[in-house]
Amino acid sequence: MVKLFEDFKMRPNVNVASQEFWKMVTLVNWKDVINSSKKTKTGYKNEESFDNAQKRLVTNYEHEQIIDFIHDYRRIYNSLADFFEDIWLDEKFKKFMPSDDVYSDLISSIIGKGKRFTKTCIENPQMFVDMAKNDDYVENFIYLLQISKSQYIETRSKYDPLFRDTIKYNL
Repeated sequence: MVKLFEDFKMRPNVNVASQEFWKMVTLVNWKDVINSSKKTKTGYKNEESFDNAQKRLVTNYEHEQIIDFIHDYRRIYNSLADFFEDIWLDEKFKKFMPSDDVYSDLISSIIGKGKRFTKTCIENPQMFVDMAKNDDYVENFIYLLQISKSQYIETRSKYDPLFRDTIKYNL
């Protein structure tokens, strides 16, 4: 049987994002944000777990590095969004995936769970469906990275006294 090129779907390569990006994902521990959100059902924006993830991000990376991570995130996000689109559009799964916003949150949570988990989802797309069924996602890992320079300075100053003093005294 001849397979048409149009029927062939390329599997995403997790290495389109840098190794440093995946190290950052592990460090910020988005899985903790997802798990704490599931426990409280109040969302994560006012929760300690999101604040802790942001603290780990800003105290370990410069703002310019975080901007680079946004580029890495977009590369892996776009390839995953394309890859899972057929599942998303399948009628039998629509009840679990009611909006484009949920789709974005699911893809983002896959990334936020790390490189190994992302690879596993690519190899076993049923995990994507299971995440939707089990509400095993939160909105949206990219929000962690979308921090302005002034927000970065304010947040890092809060947790890093040396950084705060360097800014304060223009050192």
